[in-house]
Amino acid sequence: MFKRLLSSLSSKKNSSTVEPAAADESLIVAYDAYGQQMKIPRSEWRDKVFLPALQQKWDSAADLYSAILSGLEDGFPADLIPAAERLVEIDDIPERAHVIQGIVLMENGQSDAAERTLRAGIAKVGATGTLLTNLAKVFAGRGEDSRAGETLWQAIQADPNQDNGLLWWATLQQESQGDAGYLNALRTAAALPGSWRAQLWLARHHLEQGETEQARVLYREVLAGKAFDAGALMMISGDLGRNGEIASIVELVAPIYDEHQHDPMAGINILRAYQELGEVEEGEKLLARMYALGLAPLKQHLDEFAQAFQEMRKQDVQHAAVDPNELQIKTLSLTQPIWHYGLNRADWLFSRKPEDAQKIGFFALSKIVEGSVQSESQLEDNIGRLSRAIPLYFAEAVHYWSHYASSCYIQVVEGKGPIFSGNETDGNALFDLVPPAMNYFVTGEIGCSGKGEQEQWQVSLTLWNCAARTKQVSESGQALEAELGSLILDLEQRLLAHVGLRREQPLDPFYLRPSTEMMGVYLSELGQAFMLTLVANKQIPRSAIWGERAMLEWPLRMALHWPQAEVPKLMYLSGLGKAFDYRSDLVAEYKEQSLALLHEARETNSPVDRLAPLVWKLFDMHDEFADRRQHLSPGADEAYAAWLARLADK
Repeated sequence: MFKRLLSSLSSKKNSSTVEPAAADESLIVAYDAYGQQMKIPRSEWRDKVFLPALQQKWDSAADLYSAILSGLEDGFPADLIPAAERLVEIDDIPERAHVIQGIVLMENGQSDAAERTLRAGIAKVGATGTLLTNLAKVFAGRGEDSRAGETLWQAIQADPNQDNGLLWWATLQQESQGDAGYLNALRTAAALPGSWRAQLWLARHHLEQGETEQARVLYREVLAGKAFDAGALMMISGDLGRNGEIASIVELVAPIYDEHQHDPMAGINILRAYQELGEVEEGEKLLARMYALGLAPLKQHLDEFAQAFQEMRKQDVQHAAVDPNELQIKTLSLTQPIWHYGLNRADWLFSRKPEDAQKIGFFALSKIVEGSVQSESQLEDNIGRLSRAIPLYFAEAVHYWSHYASSCYIQVVEGKGPIFSGNETDGNALFDLVPPAMNYFVTGEIGCSGKGEQEQWQVSLTLWNCAARTKQVSESGQALEAELGSLILDLEQRLLAHVGLRREQPLDPFYLRPSTEMMGVYLSELGQAFMLTLVANKQIPRSAIWGERAMLEWPLRMALHWPQAEVPKLMYLSGLGKAFDYRSDLVAEYKEQSLALLHEARETNSPVDRLAPLVWKLFDMHDEFADRRQHLSPGADEAYAAWLARLADK
């Protein structure tokens, strides 16, 4: 099927958790609740998923019909005979039930039984095109070619728009009369009342012959009639694209495409046309509609289009010189790890430092440059993101692994974004600017040379002693891209050794220090979380961030890759909370994944479980939210109750 949610296997997140298939056993491709592709041995899929699901749908005609189609597609016809018989009993659409039963019986070699059920269907609803076409298949299977041909022509007359029936009939004419017979068959079918599918095949012929205008005339005729089925636009857009008529896709197909009614692959073809024509704005509008469908098999394609459109936008953005004197600059003070924000002040979840705790601050890193630099406005790049992510991480590390209360200070231009200074920060100028109770603060620089795997990163840090008003110590290091995580963890340990007051256990028991392997993506998340925080707090407009969807999804992928780590899960919900605060229309796309995350949190006794009311609030699950508030135990944490009250007012 196009989309499969393996709720029964939801705890198995990737193919490595599935038993390996035998060398001669094929695999079923399926998708879990997070949209991740899984490849399951057919026998395991049949026994653990398909057959139980088939039984669960026994009393719903629509669901049972879909399950039978899925079973035929996956090659389980022998298991479908009782289900097809049951469908005939309960379905109020007799044609559908008798056709699918006939197909199941034919797949099991029971042609006589298939003929009986098809004739029974004809007796109930008349000689419809679909019933007659399948009856013709029965005759053809017995070698009764003349009888099959006669019945097939009756089917075409009854319904000229059956895809399989029409092509079968046209192919029979081609076999006996050549290409001229094939085209004459299509023209004959096209002349029948209500015909539109034959016109599409004739249009394909015209395109292949270079007769573009004749094809466009046929397409306009079909589209104006509005009688076509869900797959017609996929065929039209695909044929136009294969024959280089990209602009015609946008002209003819895009205006009438409805992602809820038409084949999603038509949407993919339209997106490809927008990309080739450079129509980024229209492409991104359709992309948002396609993402909202939540179809896991499409996601990789949609992500590729999103990246392509983003790169096209970047090419249109020019670096612009700015006058620093005209900028409104402010310094933001972050007194919690960046992923604590967005959870609606979940004070009950995080341990707090005492008011009299000694204090240490971290400033955003400046850029190592040679000579003078001109102030300019530009898109965020990797080095700029790391200039903020690294001090954000050090502040987080000090928060969790020492008795200090930490803060992080980052300068931003109001309405524009963060500042990445090209001048080394002089700590002496900061002594009178930091809070009077500050004990230490850290400044630093970051630089990068080389490209690709040979990128060489340099990070230098300076620890300043506020009481002595002096530079206490400097630490620095260099690393290739692959070793940057090790460098950051090493610098963290050196800093903690210099300032003292270390903790043997983290402030919150669930906190784990990111590993060397994890550090690169962890830093990227911290940088992205900071940008979402700026939007949520109205420091910059939503339009100032690039790749919002990727930012929201990044920590979820981290959580799935490192399922034992709790922080990525909190990062994910924090990002959604911020997006909810600035009214992002993307939030709704993540309901299914978020509920799956909650389900697993409940099973593993994760601290994320108690954040369920936040998820319910994000997705307008009012009954669940109200139930949690009403059933709080009398001795419930007052902070938790207050948090629920704040959520209710959002």
